[in-house]
Amino acid sequence: MRTMIRVLGPVAVQVDGVITPIGSRHARTILAVLASAGGRTVPVDRLRDTVWPDRPPPSAESSLLTYVSRIRRILGTPAVERVERGYRLAPGAAEIDAVRFERLVTKATDEHDVPERCRAFCRAALGLWRGPAFGDLGDDDAFRLEATRLDELRLTAMELSLAAEVALGRHELAVAKLETAVQEHPYREHLWHLLIESLRLDGRRIEAVGTCDALRSVLADSGLTPDPRLLELERRILADPAEQH
Repeated sequence: MRTMIRVLGPVAVQVDGVITPIGSRHARTILAVLASAGGRTVPVDRLRDTVWPDRPPPSAESSLLTYVSRIRRILGTPAVERVERGYRLAPGAAEIDAVRFERLVTKATDEHDVPERCRAFCRAALGLWRGPAFGDLGDDDAFRLEATRLDELRLTAMELSLAAEVALGRHELAVAKLETAVQEHPYREHLWHLLIESLRLDGRRIEAVGTCDALRSVLADSGLTPDPRLLELERRILADPAEQH
């Protein structure tokens, strides 16, 4: 039986490919905290304060036991260990999608000079996402920073994947994806640079120059100046004898 705790999207458990919802928000919060702890023990006090950040009810600790029991029924009783005044996920009890995602992004980064392998790792990494990290819990204080970090890493994986597409000569496809990407993330200059380079390599010089101007305009509206690499991109465009498609 293969079990994975999913936090790259709504918090849930996947058993042999089938998603099993955890149930109440409180139970999902406890599972998310344990999954984010990296195998370390999470004190009961921290779990209580995370589940009930304002005023824990008198029955808080007995309720925690109920939620932990629910998680154990899904993961298996040995999966959640009681350690002194806390709980932890037992080593090897379940794979965590965020941990797997980070390993795949690391492999993609290491293989950035081998576009086909880099793209394959990126696709596998991005395929783990099912929505915003931690789902409806992502805006809670306990998860906000980690959700932001994971989302930044997701954007890095997207950039690596698109750079691999450009390196593999799939310029037309890359342009289509990058045009959408810069609309969604207008201040990530690397995406703009990839778009400009893809247009240049596809022989679309006028569009490439226009995209340089568009980037300057977007940044200027926020009082920012472009990375010096933009000038180098423009020099390459103007030196390229390729004709406009």
